[in-house]
This record gives sequence, C-alpha cells and structure tokens, in this order.
Amino acid sequence: MNALLGWHTRLGEVGLRLFRLHLLWLGWTLVGGGLLGIFPATAAVYAVVRRDLMGRGEPSRLRAEFGAAWREQFRGANILGYSFLGLWALLLLDRHLVATVDLGSAGQGLAGLFWVLAVFLSCMSAAVWPLAAHFAEGVPKLIVRSAVFVLARPLIAGFNAGAVAVVLCVYNVVPGLVPVFGITVPVYLSFVYLWSTRLLPRP
Repeated sequence: MNALLGWHTRLGEVGLRLFRLHLLWLGWTLVGGGLLGIFPATAAVYAVVRRDLMGRGEPSRLRAEFGAAWREQFRGANILGYSFLGLWALLLLDRHLVATVDLGSAGQGLAGLFWVLAVFLSCMSAAVWPLAAHFAEGVPKLIVRSAVFVLARPLIAGFNAGAVAVVLCVYNVVPGLVPVFGITVPVYLSFVYLWSTRLLPRP
C-alpha cells in the first residue's frame, strides 16, 4: 500500500513538474518572438529533464534553471533547429518534384527512397535533442552524431522516435492534453528511454 501511494505521489510530482516546464516552454518561446524562441526553449526542456534524471534538479529553482539553459543554448539551438528544418524542407521539396514529374519506374524507386530517408530523418530529429543536451558539441558534430546513432543503433533509435510518435498520436486523440503538457511528455519519455539504454554515459 505504501509503495502504491509512493508511486502515485511520484507520478503526481513528475506530472506537475512537466506542466510547469510546459508553461516555461511557452513563455520563453514568446520571449524569443516565437521563431527565435522555440528551439532554445525546447533545448532548455531537455536540459532540465536531464538534470532531473541526474538528481540535480531543484524544484524551487526551476525558472532560474530553465532561463539559464535557454540563454546558454540560444544560438546553438536555433542553428540546430533550423538546420533540421532545412533538411526536412529539402527532402519534401525533392519529394514534391519527383511526384510532379513523370519519371516512370524510376519515380517509384525514388518515392520509396524518400520514404526511407523520411524515416531516417525522423529518427535523427528525435535523437538529436537529447544528444545535444548530453554532449557539449557544435551543430555539425551533433548532426553527424545523430546520424551515426541511427545507423549504429537502429532499433533503439526507432523505439525512441516511436515513443515520440505515440505521444503525438495520443495528443491527436485527446487534444486537451496538448495545452497541459505540450512537448514535455515526449521529451521526458524520449530522454528516460535513451537514458535507460545506457547509451548516454552518466557524468
């Protein structure tokens, strides 16, 4: 009974902290004017979750920790985020061109290739942010590291991206969860899963 009560208490504490993180994510996204705030705010969520899993998070200093992470990662997170947006835009543009031009049997082969690349890029996109929170590296190295991670550990990378996709599907079924938790639940599940695989070395 005590174990069950403790489990519920812990779940409530995590849920409350994720809700507060979501509010901070919204607030600091607006501080950056939206376009320049969303990626640093996302990076800050990962940084805070990582600190929590290490047992170094302080509930009373959540706002200070989040703000410090946002400012510290402002430039790098924007470069990283818009680099991936550029990769997605390039992939979708090429897919559109192939779909609108009659290439015969070659077009079908290219369409299949684009699906493979889309899955690969999805796995990279889901993995690069926890990797960025864990490794103090520049954007080019993080992009390469995420690609190597997907190639070297395809099952783990796939499960990680799948966990994020499942949460997004739940949000689609229950839209009321979006304004409560937003990105914080997929961030938390992704980092907890990757942490449990021990592929992210503990400091």
